[in-house]
Amino acid sequence: MNLGDLINSRGVITLEPIRKDYAVEELIEALGKRREVTSKEKLRRAIKDREKILSTGIGSGIAVPHAKIAQVKSFCAVVGICQEGIDFSSQDGKPVQIIFMIAAPENAHDEYLLILKQIAHTLKTEEYRKRIVKAKTSEQVIEIFSE
Repeated sequence: MNLGDLINSRGVITLEPIRKDYAVEELIEALGKRREVTSKEKLRRAIKDREKILSTGIGSGIAVPHAKIAQVKSFCAVVGICQEGIDFSSQDGKPVQIIFMIAAPENAHDEYLLILKQIAHTLKTEEYRKRIVKAKTSEQVIEIFSE
């Protein structure tokens, strides 16, 4: 699955350097409006419960909040970008500039793991991260994730 296909043109959000919980809430609001999501409240609860277990800030300025619930008909995602960075309690202690939030169907375990692996692989390259953070339009961000 192409990561760019998971994001629609309204799925790229420029974030201010705000608190982590506000950033997560803003992305949940956007993801909850997607037709693939049938309950924004269940999505909110699942994302926040997951974040309580362990921060999804994986390091290198990246966070991947995610949830797998029955109220998601098919994979979808939003991307939040904050050039200044947000304190996300990341594993490396560095601020997060790219937040890739994913909603997945409850029964799609293998695809779910594959998508998480693709995100980590794509964003491990500093060049890609810089290009995403510097992109001027949603279309540019989607294009980068589609490469």
